[in-house]
Amino acid sequence: MTGREAASTETEGPIDRAFRVLQIVVAAGEPLGVREIGRRAGVPRSTASRLVGQLERLRMVDRTSNGEVTPGSALATLQPEASAMPLLSDRVRPLLVEMASRFGEDAALAVDDGDALLYVAQAASDNAVSVHDVTGERHEFHLVAPGLVAMAQWDAARLKAHLTDGLIPANERSVTKPVALRRRLEAIREAGFCWAEEELDLGVNGLAVPVELDGQALGFVSLYGPSYRFSPTLLPSLASELLELVELRLG
Repeated sequence: MTGREAASTETEGPIDRAFRVLQIVVAAGEPLGVREIGRRAGVPRSTASRLVGQLERLRMVDRTSNGEVTPGSALATLQPEASAMPLLSDRVRPLLVEMASRFGEDAALAVDDGDALLYVAQAASDNAVSVHDVTGERHEFHLVAPGLVAMAQWDAARLKAHLTDGLIPANERSVTKPVALRRRLEAIREAGFCWAEEELDLGVNGLAVPVELDGQALGFVSLYGPSYRFSPTLLPSLASELLELVELRLG
């Protein structure tokens, strides 16, 4: 667990942690072991096991025959109408697989979850050196490429309120000053994409573009990988290639 994750979990209450576990299970798209849930949630395995047990008693999660965790039947009571999230993930997943295969880096789908950027799906590349699965992780918008693309679409009131709260850097590469961020967001709006270079984790870069379905921006797809091989300097045409691919596949 990183220092940033530890600081986050220390300030959370039991409801926050349970809800985070539930989000991870729902977003995974496949059964997860308790150890993996704990890793993604940034909590010890014993804590993850206790939270899963509580959610299981409420039927918010179920267990497979080998003990892995899946979304439970009671989730339907929270939102009677079909959620757009699974539909978006299902429609974009083939694109993620193609991105990972074509560009040789891990690909992910993220959505604006209100107070954070939430990763909801991921496709791994065949590269021997890659970044861990980010599915279910939540990050502050200004620290990751898809979060910055999301911020570039906000209205003036939301952006002003967010910048007024003060932004915490993850490391010395993080951009947190309002004036610099506003300039950057304007450049993202003009270009239609964002490169983030080691701004969350040193040694890891990301590239993101918006996903529009039926004329509405619903999420953001990104590629991410080690900075020594994945950067705008080394891959100057990659952003335009990714934009073209997304437009071709999703229209």
